[in-house]
Amino acid sequence: MRKSPRSEMAMHPQQLIHLPNASTCIAVCAASGARCWCSESAHADWLLVKEIRHESGTQHEAEFSSDKPGRSFDRFGGGRHAMEPESSGRKQALRSFVRQLADFLDRAIAARQFRYLVLIAEPKVLGMLRDSLSATTKKSVVCEAPKNLANLDVSEIRKYFA
Repeated sequence: MRKSPRSEMAMHPQQLIHLPNASTCIAVCAASGARCWCSESAHADWLLVKEIRHESGTQHEAEFSSDKPGRSFDRFGGGRHAMEPESSGRKQALRSFVRQLADFLDRAIAARQFRYLVLIAEPKVLGMLRDSLSATTKKSVVCEAPKNLANLDVSEIRKYFA
């Protein structure tokens, strides 16, 4: 089986991410928000180009709905039960946040603001982001890491890079 050019790693302490020696966006995200830096080469300084806060990513599900779920009658018999919502408010808010991030990355790649993309995100967000990116942007991804580093300072995040 042939491996893809993109390196997917669990980011063990021994495994470091190697940046390409070209303009690269490093996107670090979680349900609580995202930060994107641009680096012009493998050892250049990182410039913060985008920060998106997603406060609702830290809220509980009960904070998204204004009342209890509706009730319904069983088709047979006299029982009643609460109806489940089609999709939770929290999940909808997360989808909207991820779509906003994907739109930014798609536009930036299309405008050639950077050539490559490194995605570091908690697993749930990484999967949703992967599904939301355009085909062109997906081709620019050189590394994906299912790790939540969003709450770390940039100096701590840089320790994961060679």
